[in-house]
Amino acid sequence: MPTVFRFLVAGGAGTLVYYGVLYCLTEFLGIWYIASAIIAWTLNWGINFTLQKRYTFRDKSTGTVNRQLRQYFAMAIGFLVLNTTLLYAMVEYLGMDYLIAQLILSAIFSILSFFISRYIFSNTAPSA
Repeated sequence: MPTVFRFLVAGGAGTLVYYGVLYCLTEFLGIWYIASAIIAWTLNWGINFTLQKRYTFRDKSTGTVNRQLRQYFAMAIGFLVLNTTLLYAMVEYLGMDYLIAQLILSAIFSILSFFISRYIFSNTAPSA
């Protein structure tokens, strides 16, 4: 199975959790969509790190986990800040539905994440 396909499967699992939590917190519990997005992101991050390392890139090493966690977390925090800012702008200034805006952003960040994650989980990534 090609790496890109495994990436999509693993990312899809995290994405299902993300959207399920985002929707439920916002629609059923009345939590502000930005707060819901941050909570959902936290759950998604843990799922994605594990699946991307073990399943997508088939990295079973334990000696590089600390470096990979730091690098993956830095990438994810950068994406969280950009996602939250762009999501807010798309909803508040462009008048988009929050779920449509998030779908667009998810597509963009998924592409970027594949290339960055491939580097993080390779044996050539330097220590951070």
